Amino acid sequence: MNNDSITSCNWPVEPATNETLPGPDYYVKAILFPIILAINTVGNFLILVVLGTDKNKTSVHVYLISVACFDLSVVWLELYTYLPLVLPDQVKDETYLRNFINFYGAQTFWQNTSMQASNWTLIVFGLERLYATIRPLQFRTAMSIRRAIYLELVVVMLAVLSNLKYPISWYYALQHSPDLALQDLAAEAQYLTPGLFGWENVQNKADIGIQIANWIAIFTIDCCLLTVLHRHLETRKTLFHAPERAPAVSRSSQSSGSALRLVIACSALYVFTMALPITCSILFIANEPPHCSYSITTKTLDLLSGLGTMSLLVNYSAGIFLYCLTWKRSPR
Repeated sequence: MNNDSITSCNWPVEPATNETLPGPDYYVKAILFPIILAINTVGNFLILVVLGTDKNKTSVHVYLISVACFDLSVVWLELYTYLPLVLPDQVKDETYLRNFINFYGAQTFWQNTSMQASNWTLIVFGLERLYATIRPLQFRTAMSIRRAIYLELVVVMLAVLSNLKYPISWYYALQHSPDLALQDLAAEAQYLTPGLFGWENVQNKADIGIQIANWIAIFTIDCCLLTVLHRHLETRKTLFHAPERAPAVSRSSQSSGSALRLVIACSALYVFTMALPITCSILFIANEPPHCSYSITTKTLDLLSGLGTMSLLVNYSAGIFLYCLTWKRSPR
């Protein structure tokens, strides 16, 4: 069903460009993505092996293993859009193109679901570490591996529900327009019912709102953890001025401190790397109808989008470095 209410912004006509020549965004993606993919695969696989073979598992293991699995999904599913970029001749094959288009809805759905689940797991992990630091005795009795698994299942369920629009809208449009081209994603909206079209508008705004809310939440949790950690260090210095008076640090304290440092480092990485993707999303919506509040050229938007995508993928690939830098002992 066509929607006649779809409008367009009356921006100035952009000068013609040679589409046969690759733009700056091509080199950004073509060069950086293989490096990010290799780091993501090796790093997260090592994390899964180390944590999976540890016999003394805690709730920390549940969150870190979950994040490693989600991060692998995010980056490997990006390979789906990377191959046509570097192998354009493959897309011209009719069979390959049809399979490519048919898988697009599922790919977008699970990649966004993995990103949401990874982000929300980081928030839950940060809140748990904050609670464990402020109320250590209550935390030991209240938190367990089983409860961490239940929380993770809730996170996954919410992530799935928040991204159902992508497969439903795409496959509905594909069913009513078999010739729908992946290069013209805007044409998808023309084949949606008024209900699905309204859902798409709400989803686009909700995605930006969720990204901003995640950023604010993780930044706030990171600041709280840093404040608590600083106060604990100051208290320790005040109570034990001489080194010989300081009590021996137990393994549980060391593992708790490692988990605290790790979640602080992961949160800081998220805050820095996600600033550009969120900015790009805001600019993209501001440039599109019905807002039409900010004009930006397609070339500039493509470059920012490429940089934003690579920055986003770095967030889901640098976990191995943070793990090595902050983790001193296996959690006990």
